[in-house]
Amino acid sequence: MITEQQIERFDIDGAVTIDTPLTTSEIASASAAISDHLPFREPRYRYVAGSDFFAQPLLDLIQHPFFEEVAKRVLRADGVKLFQSAIACTYPQLGVEFSFDQHTDIQYCRSDLQAEPRRMLCSYFLWISDVNDRRAPLMFRPESHLLIGTEREKNSSTRGVVPTVEGVKMSNLPELPYVDPIPIVAKAGQVSVLTTSTVHGASVNLDSEPRKAFIVTFHASEVEIGLPANQAEMKHKYDRELKRRLRPERLHILAA
Repeated sequence: MITEQQIERFDIDGAVTIDTPLTTSEIASASAAISDHLPFREPRYRYVAGSDFFAQPLLDLIQHPFFEEVAKRVLRADGVKLFQSAIACTYPQLGVEFSFDQHTDIQYCRSDLQAEPRRMLCSYFLWISDVNDRRAPLMFRPESHLLIGTEREKNSSTRGVVPTVEGVKMSNLPELPYVDPIPIVAKAGQVSVLTTSTVHGASVNLDSEPRKAFIVTFHASEVEIGLPANQAEMKHKYDRELKRRLRPERLHILAA
């Protein structure tokens, strides 16, 4: 589970890494499924797939009660619904300099972050492989979601609107006193609970092994989060298929 101290760290920094009850066997099965779904093909080194996979080890992660229960605590909600899921694999790219992307996936007002239940997503990056500071760590700027949230709260055109997924590059973000980006490092089987309203981004893999991650997001049952039309269509299609494949006692995490 997640402690109150860890939730406080999530609130302030925008990310916290915690242990999970997942077994080494579950992680190994998920790793094999990701390798099968995202094989290496030159010249690409980074691969992401969203809402298009049905390997049982990955479905078992989607429906694992741990993620539902932690999301309820983080979002201060009595119930939560699955929003989106994805898998990612970054293969070693030797002989290049370390570099990384910087963007937000969604933005909130401070009032969204402070609401009960929170009007935001709880995002998980479950690390399927060990992640060190050379193995494509996720880079993020702590507290950047708060800076952006304060700025949006001041603006009548962004205050009170439905939060909607929309990628914004660092160059298009407001000029604010962001701290320097830091890497998220973890052991396989740990999960980073984060908000992708922080300035964050993927980095290159300078290590000798692939970096694999499983990503899943939840929102409070009564909270609306917007999606671009193409992603909304993909989500509805995937949810329909999940209703056929998840265990009956876990179907309540899907939207009606």
